[in-house]
Amino acid sequence: MKILKRSLIFYILCIPLLTHAAEINFSGFATLAGGKTLDDDEFLEGHDDTFDFQPNSLLALQASADLGNGWGVTTQVLSRGSDDWDIKSEWAFLSYDANDNWRLLFGRQRVPFYIYSDFLDVSYAYHWISPPSELYSVPYDSLDGVGSIYTTNFGNFDSTLHMIYGRNQDSTTLYDIDRPTDFRNIFGAAWTLNRDWFTLRLSYAASDYDIPLNEISPIFDSWRATPFASIGDELEAKDDRGVFTGAGVVIDYESYLIVTEFTNIDTGDNFFPEQKASYITLGKRFDNFMLHLTYGTKDGEADNIVANIPRGNPPLDALISATEQLLLSTEQDVTY
Repeated sequence: MKILKRSLIFYILCIPLLTHAAEINFSGFATLAGGKTLDDDEFLEGHDDTFDFQPNSLLALQASADLGNGWGVTTQVLSRGSDDWDIKSEWAFLSYDANDNWRLLFGRQRVPFYIYSDFLDVSYAYHWISPPSELYSVPYDSLDGVGSIYTTNFGNFDSTLHMIYGRNQDSTTLYDIDRPTDFRNIFGAAWTLNRDWFTLRLSYAASDYDIPLNEISPIFDSWRATPFASIGDELEAKDDRGVFTGAGVVIDYESYLIVTEFTNIDTGDNFFPEQKASYITLGKRFDNFMLHLTYGTKDGEADNIVANIPRGNPPLDALISATEQLLLSTEQDVTY
């Protein structure tokens, strides 16, 4: 029965494609970026002291078609050097224009976390080689679900409200291990106001999630065998709810550019700390060139939930120390 239902869904989605001869438009983009660190002990953005093109280089191909009657389809596949050039589907969605102001999306689509989310991988669309990873660091940037984009006027501003709902079951790299993750009940909204050289963007997203951490799960299980069993549940990243909030401003006036973004990630009830990040960019154009400088910070301080537990029992003391080391390993204080 499940197989039959999936087949019916597949054929229903294929009906618009099979019954309408549409012209398919292809486009693509690529980034070839090389770099190295200046010190043998440094490691940054995937680079070490050996010059390498792989960490930040990528190739992508996008195909789109107008199916008529307001329907369209868009797909995009991308191959990153950092993923050993494996080909992955970034976008695969049907769109429906209900009217001139309202578009609906169905399928795999980008989550609108940031100012540059819509063209996150298209490096020639912004002034960096890639946006600051310290801020652009949510574990997922796409979801499988539905979306709504509504454009209108808000006073003297052009207004765009982008809303999404869905699920992401891609893997996430954590502690240098590629882990299966499940971010479900993802709800997000981004509101963008633009007038001439000024843009303001506000964003929000929340999801329930699980992240398996088998190598440190003995710490959680050990707490459950003590009189302080609830600490095991407080530490484990299971059935938790994370919340993302962000704000950004772009001032693009004549030859000058100012961009700033602020984000806060509340990871929920587990050992991951709340993360705050921000940056500001100042730029000046000279014909076809731009000089720019970016300054940013990221910090996350873990809540030491075992600080008030009485000591004096050697096995419990050892567990407290192991937990404090775990919490300390998640803290961040970065300036770039």
